[in-house]
Amino acid sequence: MHTMRIPVIEAGASKDYREIPPPDILQSLDSTGAVLLRGFNFDLENFEALTHIFCNDFHTVAARHAYRELQGDSYSTQVVSKNFTILSHTEGTFQPHVKRPPELCFFMCVTPPAEPGGETTLLDGIAFLDRLPAALRKRFEDTGLTYEMYWEKERWQNEFAIEDTQSMKAWLASVPGVRFTIHGDELHLFYTTKAITRSRRGDPVFATGLLAHLPRIVHPKYCDKKVYTKPSNRVYFGDGEELPDGVINELIDIQDSLAYPHRWQAQDTLVIDNTRTLHGRTMTERDCERVLVSRFGWLKPVFAGIGGTLFIP
Repeated sequence: MHTMRIPVIEAGASKDYREIPPPDILQSLDSTGAVLLRGFNFDLENFEALTHIFCNDFHTVAARHAYRELQGDSYSTQVVSKNFTILSHTEGTFQPHVKRPPELCFFMCVTPPAEPGGETTLLDGIAFLDRLPAALRKRFEDTGLTYEMYWEKERWQNEFAIEDTQSMKAWLASVPGVRFTIHGDELHLFYTTKAITRSRRGDPVFATGLLAHLPRIVHPKYCDKKVYTKPSNRVYFGDGEELPDGVINELIDIQDSLAYPHRWQAQDTLVIDNTRTLHGRTMTERDCERVLVSRFGWLKPVFAGIGGTLFIP
């Protein structure tokens, strides 16, 4: 049974999102880590305008470069349309950042799936941490996590907004927790970071990217499903031991016991606290159209004292 209860802000007669005071959204967001705006007249222009109320700075999703919305400010991307499951993760936590991963996620539904499935799953990182066995929690606290990945030139150029290899090397050398080698134009990257962090409110959370960064999944529940993995990825405890399949399966079991599946309606918009709440997706029973637009950004300092505090690493 999932434990999340998502606050819903319903549209009034005008269906104008500008009628919602921004503090109301932030306060609702802090009650569970996500808030749903339903019944408003959202299109791409209004969706981007909503995100600009809360954020000045936005995260580029390099892996979805081909899915960028050509209209707007280029930070909006369509969610990948292929039919597969993605396990719960926080956005941008597996790659190095100059400052920190984005604090807010925004998703808008253009076309909801007509078939069963296709939900966006939400998982509270506070509850996730509470469910970790004591020994595993201590291991994560003591060692952290290391992500390993291989990126071709186009990927690291888009990821870091850096064009040439020498500039990329110099930038990576300045980022804590990074080890890397270059093979031709391919980047072989290791990034070590905390496994247990704090939310905007300061709560300890287990809100990582590890379940969406796996080379394989052997969990019995998912063996017959299309689940996103990448064979060249690896995830390690920070002391260098690769996470065993048994630990991965244990984390998946916790995810499945807690995840809330949001069933989309057209123009639904979800605002998610990325410092606390993990998101994922389920595949549909049969292939069908499913169109979501996403954006990820950092909260404006003016909102630091409203509904929470800025991210505490």
